[in-house]
Amino acid sequence: MTISKKCAGLTLLEILIILALMGVFLSLALSSYGEIISEHRPEFALKQLKRALALARTQAASTGSKTTICHLDNNRCTANAWHKEVTVFIDRGELKVLDKDDVRLYELPAIPKQDSLAYPRPAIIFNYDASIRGFTNGTFIYCLAEQNDESKGLEMSVSNAGRARIRDTDKCPL
Repeated sequence: MTISKKCAGLTLLEILIILALMGVFLSLALSSYGEIISEHRPEFALKQLKRALALARTQAASTGSKTTICHLDNNRCTANAWHKEVTVFIDRGELKVLDKDDVRLYELPAIPKQDSLAYPRPAIIFNYDASIRGFTNGTFIYCLAEQNDESKGLEMSVSNAGRARIRDTDKCPL
C-alpha cells in the first residue's frame, strides 16, 4: 500500500503576486501613518511635560528643596523658549540658574521646529511643599503647524498645586 504525498505550497508566481499586493497595502498605510503621528504630537509632548512637572513636584516635596523646570541658555532660565529643550533641576542656589550645587534631574527634547509651544512664564519653580512659587494657574499651548487652512493644538493648564490638565484649544492661530 503506497501513500501519496501531495506537497501543498505556493508557486513563485503566487508569491510575487502576494508580495506586490502587500507592497501596495503597505504604501497606503504608511502615507496615512505620518498624518496620524503628526496629529498626536501635541498630546505626546504635553504628556511628557506633565510627567516632568510631576517629577519636579515630587522631588521638591521629597527633598525639601526648590525644583525648577525651564529652558536653560548659558545655565539660566530663558523666557519664551519652551519649544526648545526643557530641563528639570533641583535649584539650591540662585533661583532659575543651574549652579554647581544644583542637580540636573531630567531633560525633555525640543519639539519639532514647525510646531509651537508657549507658556507665559520663563520657569516653573516648585516649593518644598510641592506648590508652585509665585503664581496661581498658567497654561501651556501647543500648536501644530497650519495644514489645510486649519490649525490644531492642545493646551495644558497647570494649577498652583502643580497638577496639570490637558484639553483641546481654540487658541492656535489660523
